[in-house]
Amino acid sequence: MNSSQKLLAYVQLLDAKLPTASFTHAHHVEEYVKEGKINTSEQLEHYLLDHLQPHLFQWEAPAIYSVYMASSEQDAWTLALIDKMIIQQIVSAESRPEARQTGKRLLKLAHNLYPWMSFTTLKKAIDEYEAILSLTTLHAWINYHLGVDRDQAVSCYLYTLLSCCISRAAGPLQISIQEAGRLTDRLSVQMEQQWHQQSSQQRSGTLIDSASSIL
Repeated sequence: MNSSQKLLAYVQLLDAKLPTASFTHAHHVEEYVKEGKINTSEQLEHYLLDHLQPHLFQWEAPAIYSVYMASSEQDAWTLALIDKMIIQQIVSAESRPEARQTGKRLLKLAHNLYPWMSFTTLKKAIDEYEAILSLTTLHAWINYHLGVDRDQAVSCYLYTLLSCCISRAAGPLQISIQEAGRLTDRLSVQMEQQWHQQSSQQRSGTLIDSASSIL
């Protein structure tokens, strides 16, 4: 397993115990399947491309870029700002206390996986600026400190999230393991290509500006 993927892989295994601020989108997919809003693999693909992808491209993928920038400057305030923005987009207000507990568990998990890594600035963002700590923020922080290219960090995040969403729906929709794998591979390549096209046209500080205006 690539060192930069450890956190996401372990969170996938523990996701039932980390229901908020981790792979929240996968829980949404699972609920839509249970409610009959997604009944086929075609409807699942439609949801992932038409609803999930725009959200990821507007918020979470740019957030990874912004965390890289804030991490390079050891800017705890901006880290907290970006994290609060992500939490606001994916976690309801009544679930924020639970999300904060999940954030603590994620940080503890990260400490265990990367005991040599310093989390001082990230802890400052939590303790002094009230960051909750989303999986997006922590994934970006770890990848930055591992020296992973930010585009690779985004690609890894997109792939793992798609894999988690599709695996949640595969059983109820009777999608085989092979078909689920092919769908994950195809959509992740498509999203990665489209993200690179979009990100090349974006200004670096756009997300931070947006976060400042909505928080």
